[in-house]
Amino acid sequence: MKQYVTQSPLEEVSEALRITDTLDITTDILDTTEEPQTSRLLPSYHPTPWKLVNRVLDIVDTVTGGRADWVQRLFTYLFIGGVAALVNLAVFSLVLYGIHMPTNLAVLHNLLAFVLASEISIMANFVPNDFVTFRHLPGRERTWAARCTRFHITSIGGVILTYVLQFGLIFLAHVHATLSQAIALILVLVYNFSAHHLFTYRHVKPKAA
Repeated sequence: MKQYVTQSPLEEVSEALRITDTLDITTDILDTTEEPQTSRLLPSYHPTPWKLVNRVLDIVDTVTGGRADWVQRLFTYLFIGGVAALVNLAVFSLVLYGIHMPTNLAVLHNLLAFVLASEISIMANFVPNDFVTFRHLPGRERTWAARCTRFHITSIGGVILTYVLQFGLIFLAHVHATLSQAIALILVLVYNFSAHHLFTYRHVKPKAA
């Protein structure tokens, strides 16, 4: 006949406590080893479809201490801004040299070319930047009309500064008109990029109850 070995109630309690302690220790080890690894794998930037670009951004993230998202936004903004600047220069030159006006209206002619080039380039900047560059910022929660209006308001300061610079270069320093416009656009890039972060796409304030 088979004999069954039974444990006393005290031994059963001791065995249960031993198993519980083992499970607690295992859980503590998993908690302390997995969480830092998970947080360390999260990048500050938004991954792109291109592996090489992501690797470069990983390096930038490491070097800058988690600022790759800023570098990513700046690169995209400069690229779109460069295309919009070419549009600006094309429209400016087309109006200035394609539309003939009397010599005594040179200042008005320059102003007309500048205004048209500025408005078209603002829209050429806003549409792609709103969809790509600033799409992850809190201010993106506003309506399209609100974002477009804020983008224009922000750009007005840049436009005024650009006009003052290019006007001074043309009529005071006697620099070629197209070159003056290009210099002014480059100098205002930093202002525009900063202002869009501080105002255009600033976080939306919660409504008061």
